Amino acid sequence: MKKSVVAGIAAIALIAGGAAAVPAVESYAAARIKSEIERDGTTTVGGIEVGLFDRSISFTDLKSSQAAGMSVGRWQASGLGWPLAELMRGRTPLAGFRWGDPLQAGRLELSDLRIGSPDAGGAWKIDSLALEGVDLARFDAGDIGPYGSLVLVARALGALSVRRLEQRGAVFVMPGSGDAFSVATIVIERYAGGRMATVAVGGIEATAPQGRAPLFRIADVAISGLDVRRSLAAFSSADWRPNAPIGQVRVERGSATGFGGDTLARYGVSLGSVTVETVRESDSVSRSRTRVDGFVLAPPLRSMESLKLRLALQAMGLRELKLSFDCAGAEDRARAEITLDRCALSGPGLAEINLTGRIVGADEAFWHAVDDGDPAALYDSKAALASARLVVADASLLERSLKALAATTGQPAAATKASLARDIRRFQPAGMLITQNLTLLLDAVARFVEQGGTLTFDARPEPPLAIDRIDYLTSPGADLVSALGLTATLSR
Repeated sequence: MKKSVVAGIAAIALIAGGAAAVPAVESYAAARIKSEIERDGTTTVGGIEVGLFDRSISFTDLKSSQAAGMSVGRWQASGLGWPLAELMRGRTPLAGFRWGDPLQAGRLELSDLRIGSPDAGGAWKIDSLALEGVDLARFDAGDIGPYGSLVLVARALGALSVRRLEQRGAVFVMPGSGDAFSVATIVIERYAGGRMATVAVGGIEATAPQGRAPLFRIADVAISGLDVRRSLAAFSSADWRPNAPIGQVRVERGSATGFGGDTLARYGVSLGSVTVETVRESDSVSRSRTRVDGFVLAPPLRSMESLKLRLALQAMGLRELKLSFDCAGAEDRARAEITLDRCALSGPGLAEINLTGRIVGADEAFWHAVDDGDPAALYDSKAALASARLVVADASLLERSLKALAATTGQPAAATKASLARDIRRFQPAGMLITQNLTLLLDAVARFVEQGGTLTFDARPEPPLAIDRIDYLTSPGADLVSALGLTATLSR
């Protein structure tokens, strides 16, 4: 018989015998892993299953007494990129994982995860957590500074990529107070080193101890283009300290709807939605807009605070107060400018307050302060306020407010109006230089009280007021009107 034929028959026999031996090898590996995990006496495992062909491993009823204590009803990983030699020594991605180690897995699943206890510094519970396409690259776990735990987590998140994450039934109980913060669902798509393509969160609630109804609730949060890479970079530094810059969080679009809870209900507050949107027109130009819609204040008769609010509204002839907020602006790094195009607070049939403005000379120090979330760095910037405008357009709010004030003081409305206007003209703010320009500005405000209409404040400092001169505005005897180039005009 030819040697090649003999070799082929031998190979087939070896493969057949190996396949038959796989269950025994898997059982042996599971027993060995269980033994190694429980060797230190702080961790126990109810059962372990190992799958060689699909590179899977699963644990049931895992408990650890280390740190705050942890228990997992079931943990399973498939498509696991973890050395077999490490598994045999009891080192798994769940038990024995060392910071800085790489990890790849097609899918990771946990159910009934519990960490800590409310009486021992807080507790965390998750009903289920599933991750698909997990790829944790090797990262530096040395030189972590005094806040090592935070630094290591930030570095791990910076090295992590996950195709999809889905979490259900998460509850965190705050230490000491016992207040609970819960999230029904979290779904994250395409996480890569701190950037998330989409984030969907449902059923956010904050509940007091022994409380039945949530104090605060948000039904749905939807975010696209969430980028926390600058924050992770800040927290990853061994030099990070509390109150240090934490980096800017960027969002392409975000919305929150379904606000509720006992705290809002106590004051009769309802809120429709909050939306944030940023559009990048180029590498240097971006436009942002924030909107708050459907805010209504209708105080119920259930507490002294809400009763006072209700009486104040009734004195103004209102059953409820409706407001909306819309703010839009742009940054142009090529022109070194930031503009506030429109920032309006509106009450239908009452009034609208609108603020606009422009900052020029935005230099490297200014953008550093913006990008790194470091307000203190603004004092190193030469950026300056070029202009600002505040417009107060009255519809009926002024008359309603004077009516309520008259009811409080017991004076006729005409006398109340005249008295208020007189006090405004005589007003002399402490620590501020009293000039003819200030007198003219106060007179315009007094005439607004007397006549209504639209009051416009303009600030046009000449030259533009640099940020490093802001301290002058708070110094005793400062001439604010001249420094800011303030004027006030009244129109009907």
